[in-house]
Amino acid sequence: MLSFPGRKQDHSPKHIFNHPLSNQDQIHSDMKKTALLFSIIFAAFSTFQSCKKSETQDVAIITSEDISAQEDYSEQTDMDIDLAVEERGGSGSCPTITFAQPEGTWPNTITIDFGTACTRPDGRVLSGKLIVNQTDEIRNAGAVRTITHDNFYIDGIHVEGTRTWTNNGQNDAGLWSYTKTATDMKLTFEDGSSATWNKTRTSVLIEGGDTATHLDNVWSSTGTATGFNRNGNPFTATITEPLIKSASCRWISAGVLDVTVGDRHHSLDFGDGSCDRFGEITLNNGNTFTVRLRR
Repeated sequence: MLSFPGRKQDHSPKHIFNHPLSNQDQIHSDMKKTALLFSIIFAAFSTFQSCKKSETQDVAIITSEDISAQEDYSEQTDMDIDLAVEERGGSGSCPTITFAQPEGTWPNTITIDFGTACTRPDGRVLSGKLIVNQTDEIRNAGAVRTITHDNFYIDGIHVEGTRTWTNNGQNDAGLWSYTKTATDMKLTFEDGSSATWNKTRTSVLIEGGDTATHLDNVWSSTGTATGFNRNGNPFTATITEPLIKSASCRWISAGVLDVTVGDRHHSLDFGDGSCDRFGEITLNNGNTFTVRLRR
C-alpha cells in the first residue's frame, strides 16, 4: 500500500446502512405502521361491539324475565282470589278465607291467608296474606276489586303494591271486559334485587264467562306497563299482540310485548299457544334467541 507523507489514512470500515432511507423504503415503513394502527383500532372496535352486543342481550333477558314474572304473578294471584272469593277456596286445606261481612254481602273485605307455606295445585308455594276489598260479585258490571298484600310471597319472591279490577260489562262481542291496574308494584327476589312497575290492562274473558267455575277461564289482555328492572333500568312494555292466559296453563302461552329499556329495544314473544315456559326475544338488529321464563 502506498503512503503519502503528511496524510493520515482512514482504515475504519464503511457503514453503508447508516444512510437515510430511500423514499420507497420510507413509504413501505409508513404503510406498515398504518396497517398496524388500523389493526389495533379494529380489534378494539370489535371488542367494544362484542361487549355492547352482550350487554344488550343481557339487558333484554333480565328485563324480559322481570316482566314475565310480573305478568305471571298477576295471573297467579287473580286465579287464587277468584277461587277464594267466588268458589270459597277451591280444593285443598289452604288458604284460610275470612269475610268481614257475611258471605254474599257487598261491599266486603276478604282476607286470604296462605300461612307460612301453602302449596297450590300447580306446585307453587305461597305465604302471607292477600287483602281483597270488593264492592260486588266480580262478574257483575260495575264491580270493583282492590287487592293489597300483607307479607305476601310467591316461591320466595316478596310481592308489594296495589292492584284493582273494574268490571266494564260486556263488550260488543258479548264478552266480559275488565280494566286491571297495578300501582307501585314491587317484586323483591331472593338475592335482594327488586323490580317495580305500574300498568293498565284491558282484559277480556274470551272463554269460561258462561260457566260457574273459574278453572276454564281464558283471558286476552292488552295495555302498557312502565317500571324499572332489577338493575334499575327504566322500561316500557306495550302489548302488540294480546297476551293469552288460560287457567289450565301455568304460563302466558301467546302474545307479544314490545319492550324499550333506555335506548335499547326488543320484543318478547310468549309463543303460539303451547303451554310452556319459553319465550323468544328479538333484538333491534333482528337477532333472536330463546329464554326460559320464570315460573
